[in-house]
Amino acid sequence: MDSGLSTPFCTITPEAWTRLRDSQGELFKKQMGITPAKYADDTLDPRKAEDMAGVLAAYVPLNGKTVLEIGTGCGVNHIVWRKKYAVDGWGVEPEGEGFANSAAIARALIQANGLDPARIKNAPGEKLPFADATFDIVYSSNVLEHVEDPAQVLREAVRVLRPGGTLQIVCPNYLSYFDGHYAAIHPPIFWNGFFRWWMKWVYRKDPWFAATIRTEINPFWVRRQLRAIARTTPLTIHTLGQDKFRERMTGADVGRWMALGTVGKLVRLGHALGINRLAAAAIIALQGWTPLIITVTKSR
Repeated sequence: MDSGLSTPFCTITPEAWTRLRDSQGELFKKQMGITPAKYADDTLDPRKAEDMAGVLAAYVPLNGKTVLEIGTGCGVNHIVWRKKYAVDGWGVEPEGEGFANSAAIARALIQANGLDPARIKNAPGEKLPFADATFDIVYSSNVLEHVEDPAQVLREAVRVLRPGGTLQIVCPNYLSYFDGHYAAIHPPIFWNGFFRWWMKWVYRKDPWFAATIRTEINPFWVRRQLRAIARTTPLTIHTLGQDKFRERMTGADVGRWMALGTVGKLVRLGHALGINRLAAAAIIALQGWTPLIITVTKSR
């Protein structure tokens, strides 16, 4: 028996769905403005893993590669990518309870899909338990903004990447105008204190989670960190996500996951009015596109 979300490449068990709904789903229902069931559906939907693979595949073939995922979450990416794309997949996800119970859910779900849960290591992105130059691809999505030291995560990701390998990190841009954690429109964020104030007094939501977000992450910060790494490890920067943002804006396709319905309505309205291309160009010029899709190759 499965949850109804399953695909040929990933079985989602009722146990995993229920555990996620009753833990993280309950924790974030007021913050995100979605039901716990919607949270579980979107987090565990294997089609999302295929969407992510499609973005990555625009820059590097995925099939048969040795892949590390920093922040395995509930394990759906790991399962789909191993079964559909035959990757030699590994992951890290710190153990914990409540919001941090993803590792336990991931291991149970990976085992239920006939794969080895020991490939998910209990480790933070700042201290990867792998040797230098181990992986063809290092990937992470919606993790960098939650770590203690995002600059160190970038350094570690490059360290374990093989020469010629590709790193892709997808994360919010806090110079943009929308935060998916709170489903909130906001001005560009230059200081976490303002982000907390905005959530508390404009949206009347508890700012406890906003206090944990690394709001310094934006295109200027990313370029500065990559330049610092490139002083000792040459890198080729392919994109920070501007191209995908422009494509989504002009096609009025922002995705169907979590709280993106709010943004989707605005984008579709802009498309109907014929102003999406102009809006996309202006937002990119102001460094406000989102998400960041940091994609670099480590030079040989």
